[in-house]
Amino acid sequence: MTPRQRVLSVYAGKKPDQVPLLLDLSHWYKANYKIAFDLTGFKGIDTKLVDLHKQLNAVSYVEMGGHFDLYFEDDAISDEAWTDSNGVFHRKISTPLGSIEEERVFSPISYSYNIREHLIKTVKDFEIIKYVMDRYKVRACWDRYQMWRDAMGELGVIYSMLPYSGLGYLISRNFGVENTCMAMFDAPEETKALIESVNKCNIRILDELIDGPFEVLIISDNFDSNVQNPKMFNEYSRAYYAEVAQRLHARSKYLAVHVDGEMNGCLSNFAQCGADCIDAATPAPMFTLSPAQARAQAGKDMILSGGIPANIFGPTATDEEFEDCVVQWLETRHDSFRLFMAAGDQVPPDASWDRIAKLPALVEKYGKY
Repeated sequence: MTPRQRVLSVYAGKKPDQVPLLLDLSHWYKANYKIAFDLTGFKGIDTKLVDLHKQLNAVSYVEMGGHFDLYFEDDAISDEAWTDSNGVFHRKISTPLGSIEEERVFSPISYSYNIREHLIKTVKDFEIIKYVMDRYKVRACWDRYQMWRDAMGELGVIYSMLPYSGLGYLISRNFGVENTCMAMFDAPEETKALIESVNKCNIRILDELIDGPFEVLIISDNFDSNVQNPKMFNEYSRAYYAEVAQRLHARSKYLAVHVDGEMNGCLSNFAQCGADCIDAATPAPMFTLSPAQARAQAGKDMILSGGIPANIFGPTATDEEFEDCVVQWLETRHDSFRLFMAAGDQVPPDASWDRIAKLPALVEKYGKY
């Protein structure tokens, strides 16, 4: 089987010849090759990134740009982004109700842009966001999908994606954990109304995308059950995830959810909503669940994609610990073949190429059926 066939086989509920290997090398590549970040997304094919995946025979699936544009028909609204002469990234949204602005500053240590000022400062800004969400228009851009699909060939299972869910929009990205939690108590009606407005906008985006050429759609909420606890999930997110999954399944497409945090306590909830895959599934020692415990909570039918925590991929672990981590993850294939070998999120910048290059042989040795 080809790498692409293995991935699609698992999604279709059929056992492949071995566990598929998927990797998100985008962050590692930027940091180690000193490639400048473009926070507005990929604009074209990066041939070096393609070549790295080909060297590893690993499937590329995310971080290749979005497949839609958002725009306004109302000239009184604008959504602008730029980087100033000091290297600070700005995003400014202007509406008849007022303006809001975000600032992000590049950190050479993490090789990423940290948030210096959130886009939303107070609950009063919620009305601006709702005004914008209700007026976004959507335009599919499948040429971006197709160029990466053509470039990757049998190493490409290019996930389409939706923006953050309403709760993720606030808590993970634009308002922060503390501010969002306080707003739930101090302004519950306004908070729920904003979350619903974001989710409704995302459903309109999904309706525009759903008949496109992709097989898998991912929601990149950076979910963490320590932060988005079960009560929050049930009140703000469960119905939304279930609706997205139902609409995709009606078109014979699949839903992946990017967890990238503590998965203890959330796996069964996502399974109940109809999610087909948990992406960035990160076990101990970074989080609490062992691979076997993660499988037990997920059940046998949901795909677990991940397995290698950043603190094991990088220099803080020995080669023996790295190999043992990979083997433990692959051992769960005996409980369910709904399994992908991948990084727990992105391959970290401090991982050595030698360690990354060991993965194909390890999966071939320990991951066959």
